[in-house]
Amino acid sequence: MIQAPPFDKELGMWYYVTATCPSGGVIKASPEDFVVEEVLADGTVVAVGGVSLQPRVGNWTWIHVVKRNVDNLKLVIRLSKALGLSPRDVSIGGIKDTRAVTSQIISVRGDAANLPKIPNVEFLGLWPMDRPITPSMIYGNRFTVVIRSVEKMECAEEALKMIHAVAPPNYYGYQRFGTIRPVSHLLGKALLRKDAEAFLDIMFCRIFPHESDSAKKARELACRGEYQKALEAFPKKFIEERAVLRRLSSGVDLWNAVMSIPVQILRIYVEAAQSYVFNVFLSRRMELGPLEKPVEGDLVELNGQVVYYVEGLGGEVVMPVVGPGARMPRGKVGEALLRVLKEEGLEMGSFLKMPRGLRAYGGYRKARLEARDFRWRVAGKDVELRFTLPRGSYATVLLRELVKPTEPHRHGF
Repeated sequence: MIQAPPFDKELGMWYYVTATCPSGGVIKASPEDFVVEEVLADGTVVAVGGVSLQPRVGNWTWIHVVKRNVDNLKLVIRLSKALGLSPRDVSIGGIKDTRAVTSQIISVRGDAANLPKIPNVEFLGLWPMDRPITPSMIYGNRFTVVIRSVEKMECAEEALKMIHAVAPPNYYGYQRFGTIRPVSHLLGKALLRKDAEAFLDIMFCRIFPHESDSAKKARELACRGEYQKALEAFPKKFIEERAVLRRLSSGVDLWNAVMSIPVQILRIYVEAAQSYVFNVFLSRRMELGPLEKPVEGDLVELNGQVVYYVEGLGGEVVMPVVGPGARMPRGKVGEALLRVLKEEGLEMGSFLKMPRGLRAYGGYRKARLEARDFRWRVAGKDVELRFTLPRGSYATVLLRELVKPTEPHRHGF
């Protein structure tokens, strides 16, 4: 276990489990270098080339969608508008990477007879179904990833061998928070504290060096309170910022302006704050001992149940994702979690004291990230990897153990 660089620490990812030198290299040099294929709970792979599903009589339609460089939630919003549906009538089993080729099921209420033409989106199959797709119907995702221009192949190979022996910590990955603008969790914490001024300060007054010039200019205008000029300056793809600025320009109070952001996006912010707390807690748990060896106070999963660890009992270490409905660990492990919450100015109930649609409940997440069917090969200066991860685990968390980036965006993260 070695220290991670400052950027990672700001996201709660304090450590690498592989004590190897950085390999360098670039992921997502093209979308085809990062292919994500959804795996259903029964093992069916929703492959890029197509999938066969058994239809059921009902009022839902499952759609096989393959997209290239398209944001998942913005696709859902666009699809709902095109079909004249509420966003609640369009559902997904899991959010996929934007900068990638991804293959998944999206379900819509009704027959979906007139699907819109959307750039870089293909609809490959439709099936009537008796229910919408939900996260519980998804096992996870199969990844096919190419790391290009690896600088130190010996470092990459050593890290790959170590990953077989010691699974990485199951952190929430970079894309949960952002790499150009790593603020999603900060916006989430402002929401949880119901602090609209802090939210707007983070959204408009924190400007990062690698943002586009147009975004920097627009944020500067908004930070100065020139809301109408900022609205005109922001490109249309900035859905959240433009939604807030429209309301601020019309004289709406700060909190209601923030609440004008689509609820699906606001929820991402809240869940990013939840993810950040988990990452910091996981880092603190690593300081108490190896994740593969439960210690007193740990929660473990045993025969499908989450129980307190007892010496000799066995089980896989799991950790609470903070929120109502999750047990607190005991002993030093529980003390570590309480310390994290206190430092962040939050409590277990903070995630429930939110408007409807933004309430986030607690749960459990495995402490280690374990890849199934893990294979890799070297081709010149490139490394190709193929593996399957359970729902909610991040491929970038595995890849960071090889690349060890100090500035993740420069390496494609």
